[in-house]
Amino acid sequence: MALSFKAAPGQILDGRFHLLEQIGKGGMSTVFKASDLENAGQTVAVKVPLPQYSSGLGSWSMFQREAEIGARLHHPFILRFIAPALPGNRSYVVTEFLDAPTLASRIGKGRRLPEAEALSMLGRLCEAVDYLHRQGVVHYDLKPGNVLLCDDGSLRLIDLGMAHEVVVGRGRSMFSAPAPPFATSEYVAPEQIHRRRGQRSVDIYALGAILYEMLTGHPPFEGDDPFVVASAREVGDPRALRELCPAISEQAEEIALRALRRNPKERYATAAEFKADVDDPARVRVSGLARRLVAVTPGRKRLRWVRFIALTGIAPIAILVAMFRFLWWYLDRHH
Repeated sequence: MALSFKAAPGQILDGRFHLLEQIGKGGMSTVFKASDLENAGQTVAVKVPLPQYSSGLGSWSMFQREAEIGARLHHPFILRFIAPALPGNRSYVVTEFLDAPTLASRIGKGRRLPEAEALSMLGRLCEAVDYLHRQGVVHYDLKPGNVLLCDDGSLRLIDLGMAHEVVVGRGRSMFSAPAPPFATSEYVAPEQIHRRRGQRSVDIYALGAILYEMLTGHPPFEGDDPFVVASAREVGDPRALRELCPAISEQAEEIALRALRRNPKERYATAAEFKADVDDPARVRVSGLARRLVAVTPGRKRLRWVRFIALTGIAPIAILVAMFRFLWWYLDRHH
């Protein structure tokens, strides 16, 4: 198990990685710009778990899995991992350093990309994801914030913290580790919400959500409550893209909506198939998906929200709160 430690600028990890400055922070980890003292001071990025997670077995396993998966991936659109990623007994991950903005900085809140640029970018993402899938890896957390836009026009897919390997055998696919919790609510697939096993279809859905946001400036589902946003996709479909932006072609709308089908079997079967349509939208037959969308109504959303509470482990907490409130009321009445 890893030792608990708090990383800070100025530290040198295992005599090799000199932490220079903090450049990012997430829910479970902090990312530092660092200097690799064994490689002529090469600039690298070091991701370290937050102190409350650094000594836990779960955190150690997650970082170990990310390092092992990352070390065997070699693709121009996937962030390069640097070995050794887990030296000593302190968990951290080392990758190449890129001073580049994320796709999230360019889209969302009404900001959109021209259709040709959005399709081109999605094609490169599909290429990276197809490579992952052919290596037996599902990313599980595809979103604009995990895509770096490089100065040379290329991109890098980052953050394999939730990635899982799929082991194929005896005619079926199995996962090498327990189901991860669902990722960012705007891009999560319906089958992820209750921690049901998703496979490649999970990444296909997320790619569709990214394309939807690049084209319209909005994610497929929006709201202040992430659980409600996530559960909405179980009972309805996103709005037709051309309702939000009439300039979008019918073919681009058809592509995005096919990737966002609630039933995984109705989505693209592979990222390569998705890329083929993105690269040549003129070949796409418009089937009228946009006219068959099911709107998310408040009543359907509330019903699904009740089911969501019942199935995700929140129900016991809700029952305890209700019991406590009843006891408080009873004692107050009979005091």
